[in-house]
Amino acid sequence: MGQILRKDVPEEETWDLTPIFASVDEWEQSFLALEKKIDDLLLGNDTLTLSSARNLLNSLKRYDELQEKLNRVSSYAMYKFSEDESDAENQAMMGRSLSLVAKGRQVATNFSNDILSQLDIAKIDQWKKEENGLNEFSRFLDRFDQVRDKVLSPDIEMALATMSETLRTPEVIYHAVTSSDMKFEPVKDRNGKEFSVSIHMYFTQIETSPDTVLRRNAYRSLSNGLKTYQHTLAKSLISEVNKNISLAKLRGYESAKDMLLQFSLADNFYSGDGVSSQFFGDILDTFRNELSPHMQRYAKLRKKQLGLDKLLFSDVKAPLDPEFDPPISYKEAGEIITDAVGVLGPEYQNEMARVFSERWVYRGDNVGRRMIAFGGGVHGVHGYSFYPWGGNLFDMLLLGHELGHTLHYSLSMKNQRFINNTQSQLFVEAPSTLVEQLVVNYLKENRDDPRLKRWLNMYLMMSYHHNCVTHVLEAELLRRLYDLAENKQPLSTFIISETKGSILSEFWGDTVEMDEGAKLTWMRQPHYYMGLYPFTYSVGISASTIMAERIQKEGQSAGKQWTEVLKQGGNMNGFDLYKMAGIDMSTTESLRKAIAKVGSIVDELEESFQLMSK
Repeated sequence: MGQILRKDVPEEETWDLTPIFASVDEWEQSFLALEKKIDDLLLGNDTLTLSSARNLLNSLKRYDELQEKLNRVSSYAMYKFSEDESDAENQAMMGRSLSLVAKGRQVATNFSNDILSQLDIAKIDQWKKEENGLNEFSRFLDRFDQVRDKVLSPDIEMALATMSETLRTPEVIYHAVTSSDMKFEPVKDRNGKEFSVSIHMYFTQIETSPDTVLRRNAYRSLSNGLKTYQHTLAKSLISEVNKNISLAKLRGYESAKDMLLQFSLADNFYSGDGVSSQFFGDILDTFRNELSPHMQRYAKLRKKQLGLDKLLFSDVKAPLDPEFDPPISYKEAGEIITDAVGVLGPEYQNEMARVFSERWVYRGDNVGRRMIAFGGGVHGVHGYSFYPWGGNLFDMLLLGHELGHTLHYSLSMKNQRFINNTQSQLFVEAPSTLVEQLVVNYLKENRDDPRLKRWLNMYLMMSYHHNCVTHVLEAELLRRLYDLAENKQPLSTFIISETKGSILSEFWGDTVEMDEGAKLTWMRQPHYYMGLYPFTYSVGISASTIMAERIQKEGQSAGKQWTEVLKQGGNMNGFDLYKMAGIDMSTTESLRKAIAKVGSIVDELEESFQLMSK
């Protein structure tokens, strides 16, 4: 991390937040006005009435406006906090914002309860005919009927909403332990230079380092630090699993997996994408069984190229061509990304150009800045992204990934009501990974450098590893833990770690040597506190693989079709969004096409290194 202060970061390395609020003072005024509106609704001084079609329409518009303003206020606070988490003013803004969001959830719960208790599907359909404006809110209203039989009484729903922060305790404990309490011993590289170790540093810089001594030393340091807290974080994860099992029973679901695939309190009774537990399992099994042989081949190639006697778990992401790491400026990266997405049509490309001309990205390296990149946006404004820029090709492609999220949100927010726009989890990782694929294809077509093309293939393998191995095996651990717990098997630290070790051994076979540290990798990621979200990465990148190949064959006509899909945002479920793009993701056939693509990349890499050795 750089040592400069936030105030010393050059303006061009910061984002421009003035389209959200011109100043902190303006944010404060908006915050206070919004807080009064929310308090009036909670205290009964104001109401959202549903007694007629016209009243329902007016209430929906007011509720939509309220949620949009809450999004604006909370996003501004979060973005300021991301710039410098050590700043006392930013901390205070963030704390107040979270409290206001919690109040907003109570308003949402009250409104949802009123709709569910006062309006049935027949009345809503009748009122849509009487008041045409209600059709604009169809997606929001339809979601209620998809989960109506799983919603509890208003009093219980309000109690659960009031306890929302308490129900997040396992996740909060995880983040507190990993960000504040865990300490890791510094390590030395092959030249004796000392490096500090953190979970973030390991993921972003050390895990992919060409220095085997540094990688293995850091891996041991990381494993030892994790081991110290294994029982604490096991209790936290077990509490998360048991909490979801209890909530699933309370709502009448057959299993916690069914609930997590279909229902989310955080999203106002959001009905999922229609993914069944069976299909969820089929997705995991397809990747575990059919991707495994290709990744094992790649592991053997890595071992050979690195000249290692044995491939340890700390080596599975080591670069195969460690000397190739050309630098690139942020300006050039922006030009390449913008050119690469031209195949998606002028509307998308113009929006991407705005990212760089209007400073939508915070990339400063200052004390206190957020560590993890993200892409999102503010409804009624435009997209924003946070990316700690390092200055190499790897950064350009990861920036492209985050901007894929940013452009998705920006386009969907322009075209959808806020309350219709809860993004499909099944779809949300496709727009980001597609931008990665487009940048890779663009560089392959426009650069005549065999070494670069091989590096781009290795980047794709890293992306598939991240999305289709790391995250799929996370989801597999969740599947097994929920199955064990629901079959009355008490969970423990030992069971979690041994289960994780078994999953890794099954996937990698004898190509990678597993140790006790590998069994503790469940402690590295917060994804276990995000429902079953990890499996969606593999679905998203599979769809983007197919879409990228279609765009290569059909050109901008297919790209424009994708842009039109992005505009739908949360107004359609994931399967329907993919269908609109011409992709059938309702079976495992599309997953197998992506897996075949991985196999072909491994073929190319094997051939490339064979030619080089001759």
